[in-house]
Amino acid sequence: MSVYRRGLVSRWVEGLRYGGGVGQWSWLRHRSTGLGILLYLVVHIWDTFLVIFSPASYDAIMGIYGGKFDGVEYPLLRWAFRLGELGLIASVVFHAVNGLRVILFDLSPIRAVGAQKELFWAVTALFFFIMIPVAFIVIHSLVAEPTTVTAAIMLRLDLVRSFAY
Repeated sequence: MSVYRRGLVSRWVEGLRYGGGVGQWSWLRHRSTGLGILLYLVVHIWDTFLVIFSPASYDAIMGIYGGKFDGVEYPLLRWAFRLGELGLIASVVFHAVNGLRVILFDLSPIRAVGAQKELFWAVTALFFFIMIPVAFIVIHSLVAEPTTVTAAIMLRLDLVRSFAY
């Protein structure tokens, strides 16, 4: 006789309904930002690998990151990568600040558990305190003249090429 086991989707939905409070959501954000950073690192290692084995491909990929594809400027592509970069910065900042909260739990679990909500709101406040000026800088450089951004990317490419050979 087999025992009935609910499906994966219903177990997932039930897991989201768990009333663990801010600790659960903080853990979920910490895990998802960590996985996002890992994904970025894999892509970054791959495109940096191309510097040595295929400099032309590396140049093309760096052009795409800057919003240029086959010699044509695509502002939406530039916006997409820049906003993705802002998301990466936000992930790193939240992961780092929340990591400090996790360290507090490890060093003093009895006091930290009692202050779970306060620590969560402190992490949130510190995150926004750091991210608001950073977001302004990233968005401001995005609104700036594209040739300035392209010139900065080309300068970075020249520096990378000089170290690669």
